[in-house]
Amino acid sequence: MTRALGPRPSLWHSHAGAGWLVLVACWTPIMGHGAAWVAAKLAAKATGGTVMPFGTEFAIALTRGRTDLAWPGTPTPLVFLILTIMIAAATGVVWVVWSRIAERYPQPGDAVAALADNPGLKALQPSATSSKAISLRRSLAKSDPDALKPDDIGLVLGDVLLPGVRSGPTLFASFEDTVVAFMAPRSGKTTTQSIPHVMSAPGPVIATSNKADLWSAIATVRAERTGGKIWLFDPQHITYQPQAWWWNPLARLSTVEDAHRLAGHFVLTVDDGQKKDLWGPAAQDLLCALFLAAATSGRSLHHVAQWLDEPAVPTPIELLQEAGFHLMASSLKGTQNGAVETRDGIYQTARTAAKALRDQEILAWVTPARDLPVFDPSAFAGSRDTLYLLSKSLSAAAPLIAALTDTTMRAAERRAEQAGGRLDPPLVVALDEAANICRIADLPQLYSHLGSRGIIPVTILQSYEQGVTVWGEPGMAALWGAATRKLIGAGIDSPRLVRDLATLIGQHDVPVRSITYSDGRASEQISLRRQEILEAADIRALPTGTALLLATGTKPALVRLRPWYTGPHASAISQAIKTADSAIADAARRYHNRPDDPSTP
Repeated sequence: MTRALGPRPSLWHSHAGAGWLVLVACWTPIMGHGAAWVAAKLAAKATGGTVMPFGTEFAIALTRGRTDLAWPGTPTPLVFLILTIMIAAATGVVWVVWSRIAERYPQPGDAVAALADNPGLKALQPSATSSKAISLRRSLAKSDPDALKPDDIGLVLGDVLLPGVRSGPTLFASFEDTVVAFMAPRSGKTTTQSIPHVMSAPGPVIATSNKADLWSAIATVRAERTGGKIWLFDPQHITYQPQAWWWNPLARLSTVEDAHRLAGHFVLTVDDGQKKDLWGPAAQDLLCALFLAAATSGRSLHHVAQWLDEPAVPTPIELLQEAGFHLMASSLKGTQNGAVETRDGIYQTARTAAKALRDQEILAWVTPARDLPVFDPSAFAGSRDTLYLLSKSLSAAAPLIAALTDTTMRAAERRAEQAGGRLDPPLVVALDEAANICRIADLPQLYSHLGSRGIIPVTILQSYEQGVTVWGEPGMAALWGAATRKLIGAGIDSPRLVRDLATLIGQHDVPVRSITYSDGRASEQISLRRQEILEAADIRALPTGTALLLATGTKPALVRLRPWYTGPHASAISQAIKTADSAIADAARRYHNRPDDPSTP
């Protein structure tokens, strides 16, 4: 239970009121005469006059109006002018000081004050997180915790909100934490989460987005800072940059489990829920068999697309048998020889899931390309490169985004196992629009152990329900429970989530003051009322730039998020955005064969 700070008892209705009145009555004349004497002294120095010594005689002369005795030879108007200026200055100083004190003095029931009183937040502050970073990363073993750079400490979550307009210590997520953030559109997802996390990551980074702003802001700035390479996956021309590399999803695919996992990324993007539930598992098995047949025979996704159009073609069955996958060959043969209605339903669902294989521009990124380097997930995991994966929401390229992200994370996991259990430097995976363009079926299960491998996922969702549509209620509950750091930003309109959060935040005792008048006397009573620290409506109305932080092992906290334009690289990022936006505009005009004037048809 947390007790709200306060209350402020009324002075006039307390027993000390009379005593304070006596003190004020006694000291006011003394201070008034003292101020007049100081003003007269200052005026006398300016004009060459004199002033009586401060004491009883000065007070009597001033009270009787004998200014000629109180300050002979000193102009009285000048004395009163200086006195007026002194009183005005003193009043201004008192007002400013009192305002500052009032801002920091919490009101009864102040949620910010109640949540700021949280000793558990020390574990998230730089001193504790620095020590943890040294223990987690062998490359920092001999470092001084106090001398670590912020980028080596962890990912910045925000600054603790304190009563008034103050900000408290900065809180970090360590390099063994897993993060999930719920933020509505236009609430600072990119400016306070994606860009700062990608920019500050000390090792390789995977970043997904459905817009060009992330790539525009930091691609060149981060590459110059880390010396790593830029890998831009943009098959739908969001940035209009030319293709500079390609990736083979079938490379090193040699087991049924790997093929089944790859097929799952495609099936999970089927929009028709009824079709996905009815034919989805069988379509996933079909794609698994076709992927495995192509991978083990040195073929490409072009062949998979052709096999999907010919339900009775025996080639993949023969290839599976030649590779020793007799059970998969038998399963595929059973699918082809089943009832026509069933077979057609399975194949049609598989074709819907693999619609990316019908788009030549998308397929060019995942099939052999001349004179272009091939992306190696294993080598990437040991570099300081950045992989930017861009795709329009729920587009045909979405399963390839998920597959490439998943493949790279698993390559990093294997590399971590070979390095003793943890990846150093860690891999940061910033999954913006994860529910739309990067649906990884078992992401909730991966959350339970990725942090222990030095792989730090940051999944950004627009709402809790958006996650439920992808992973279902049990899966989303598992993701919520496995995330060690949860950020709830502005604009969350989920009634269920805000009610649950209000319960998790807890209650406190709020003082309630009542005054009773009877027989000419006033009596005051203070009672305590139990109420929620933050009500559901308060959580929904969190202002942009602030967030509620739920960290494992401590009470919730309110934090002020840190946008990139308040960071050390603000000027470089601003310039990079201008340059990239201009390059995108020029490339877009060339791509669409438009003249410089966009209004020209």
